[in-house]
Amino acid sequence: MVPVARRNLFAEKGRFAISVAGVALAVLLILTVLALYRGWSRAGEVFEQLPGELWAVQQGTSDPFHSVSLIEPPDIERVSGIDGVQAVVPVLSRQMNFAPGGDEQSVRLMALDFGGFPASPDIQERFLPPQGQVVIDETLSRKTGLDEGDSLNISGVELTVAHVGPRGGDVLSQFAFVNFEDARAIFGVAGIVNYGMVVLDEGAQAGAVEAAIVDGHPDLQVYTGKEFAESVRKEIDESFIPVIAILVAIGFVVGAAVVGLTIYTATIERTREFGVMKAVGGSPGFLYRIVLSQSVMLTSAGFVVGVGGALLVARLAARAVPEFATDFQARDLGAVLAATLAMAVLASFVPVRRINSIDPAIVFRA
Repeated sequence: MVPVARRNLFAEKGRFAISVAGVALAVLLILTVLALYRGWSRAGEVFEQLPGELWAVQQGTSDPFHSVSLIEPPDIERVSGIDGVQAVVPVLSRQMNFAPGGDEQSVRLMALDFGGFPASPDIQERFLPPQGQVVIDETLSRKTGLDEGDSLNISGVELTVAHVGPRGGDVLSQFAFVNFEDARAIFGVAGIVNYGMVVLDEGAQAGAVEAAIVDGHPDLQVYTGKEFAESVRKEIDESFIPVIAILVAIGFVVGAAVVGLTIYTATIERTREFGVMKAVGGSPGFLYRIVLSQSVMLTSAGFVVGVGGALLVARLAARAVPEFATDFQARDLGAVLAATLAMAVLASFVPVRRINSIDPAIVFRA
């Protein structure tokens, strides 16, 4: 069965190669779109990476990017006195423009005042630079050309790049972390902060602490780190998912059409051979398995080539466009593999109908 299927496919090697390329392009499209969505949906992950379990904000704040939160120090102090709260870290955050090399860029500056609260070496390196220094991520570094040791000026404050971290999830507006005192000078504020990052005692219940903050401070609103991150991703999900669904559907239809056309053509060209098989007692199931084997071999080859192509395209695109952030996940690879196998099954239906209509008597005709 398999040798027959393989012979049918490779009878026209050029057509087989073109068909594999068609399936590969469909797989490449689907995988790249999914990986791009995964990369962009990491937006706001910084709020999950920081050690605070809860974020206290001004009442009415919808998310960190599209609304302003202003909190006074007395509110921070009162929250820090609630049972179960280990510390409340004042946070300043604001979108700022600067012009490295003369080209204006935008960055979301964030500064945390840990004070006497201990921070791990990893937290210090990533989020707590010394005064006069700034930590940026790889995306911002590629966009601006800034690297470790380079200088930049934001609102009259001279900063040196202390560290370039891995690419973050916020591809549209990257975070840069500065010292708290530098942030005060850049923002021109004193005595006001944007958020309070609440670090809980070990074993404290986040729900109970959140309820206590809201009950005792009606001017404050509380998010968990996950909720704060999801509030940032909400806009991406609402605008991205419908586009993804359409592109994935297009890729699937194109792949199935390429496979179906190729197998149907190969079946027509082998009409007499299939007639011989039916004449000598070949069952419909046996003939269908031949067609299905051809489809599976074709889509499998297309899947392998498509995965390699998607990885290559993502790497080249990221070099040309720093915001092209992709994240290839095993579950997406599995889903696309299942989709290619579904292509094979669906694409087999039309050729099978053609086989079923073949009259075995064709073998005996001149």
